[in-house]
Amino acid sequence: MEFNEVVSAVTAEIKTLGDSVSGIKTNYNEMRKSHEELKKVIENGTSDVIAREKLDKLASDVATRQDALDKQAVKHANELNERLDSFEVAMKRHGNAGSSDNAAFEEAKAFAIAHKSIMSGDTGFSYSNMPDVNVDNYKEYAKEFEKYIRTWGGDKQKLVEQAAIKTMISASDPDGGYTVPTAMSNKVIKRLYEIDPLRSLAAVESITTGAIEWLVDNGDAGSGWEGNETVATTNATTPQLAKKRIPVNVLATRPRVSQILLEDSGINIEQFLATKVGDRFGRDEAAAFVSGDGINKPRGFLTYADGTNWNQIEQVHMGDAAALTADGFITVKYHMIEQFLERGTWLLNRSTVQAALKLKDGAGNFLWQPSFMAGQPSTILGLPVRMSPSIPTVAINALAVVLADFKEAYMIVDRLGITVQRDPYTAKPLVEMYFRKRVGGDVVNFDAIKIGTIEA
Repeated sequence: MEFNEVVSAVTAEIKTLGDSVSGIKTNYNEMRKSHEELKKVIENGTSDVIAREKLDKLASDVATRQDALDKQAVKHANELNERLDSFEVAMKRHGNAGSSDNAAFEEAKAFAIAHKSIMSGDTGFSYSNMPDVNVDNYKEYAKEFEKYIRTWGGDKQKLVEQAAIKTMISASDPDGGYTVPTAMSNKVIKRLYEIDPLRSLAAVESITTGAIEWLVDNGDAGSGWEGNETVATTNATTPQLAKKRIPVNVLATRPRVSQILLEDSGINIEQFLATKVGDRFGRDEAAAFVSGDGINKPRGFLTYADGTNWNQIEQVHMGDAAALTADGFITVKYHMIEQFLERGTWLLNRSTVQAALKLKDGAGNFLWQPSFMAGQPSTILGLPVRMSPSIPTVAINALAVVLADFKEAYMIVDRLGITVQRDPYTAKPLVEMYFRKRVGGDVVNFDAIKIGTIEA
């Protein structure tokens, strides 16, 4: 049967069958209504035995008729679906790509959508207001489409384009790609980010309040030699104490996910978020320990002024305006007093470590000594080396080299680990995950850290 004939037959027959189905439903509803009214009469006690017998007979008759009507309705529904299948096959066979007149196709498409809506019980559609299919327009459309497919015009590029249109390919989802399923693993490939190792190097204190305070002995006692046994010393210098305070700050984020994703995802979304947030918190706090300004966050050791007084960190010129030098490392190392050198650690950017690998002392020996033991870091001038992405790279005036006894020099204060509050109400249907961490940090001993600067 030609397509235009299918369209004509389906249009007429579906409407006829639809009217039949509607009539069945109407008759059925009327029968139910009569039964319910008679039932109310009996229940009110205003009827006699004969009326009750009639009611029982009617109830039996309704059940019988209901079964027959249900079977008839299923039969009509199947006939409607068969006709719709023929209709959809014809539509797919002819398609709508490439035609300059898509009006007929859109009419047929609207007719099919309306029919499906009626069959699914959508009260917004009815057979009385279904769109009409203009068979003549669709016949012209089919004719033009066939001509379009058969005509290549001698254009090679056009031939390739036309072939792509009429060929089902897996690379295009609408042209068949949806039929090629993709295997989905529950494994998530994780991108790794470089983080600062400060938490493993510094002193860490856990507290139960919003800040930690302690006294700092940053002065010295005076002394002097007496001239003789009858003359008292004139030195009356008394050591002074200062107070140091490190507050904890809040690091937080509020990612949102849909409830459906939480229920249906092949991976544990909440665990995935917790892992990602924990990793990001670790990077953010570590960067603050190095360069944070201390405003609502930890204060980093690179933000202190140059000097040898308390609340200052000495910056040592490494001898060259734009490059690392072997002499520069030696100079930085021996600006540190011996007590702190015993636990001293170099902290450099990864690119700075690469440059340091090439440096040699005056005897031609490399400053860098690789470690041959598992778990032991390599060394520069006998002191271990750790890498930090927050330390500046080698450049003019850059604070590119840090040497410190970090256990003595820097303190990290933890109030709480990472906590999460699950809020399904504020942004529903999205679920908001409120992750928080309270942490602080600051320099506590300014003599235990030295910074090498790229300066002549």
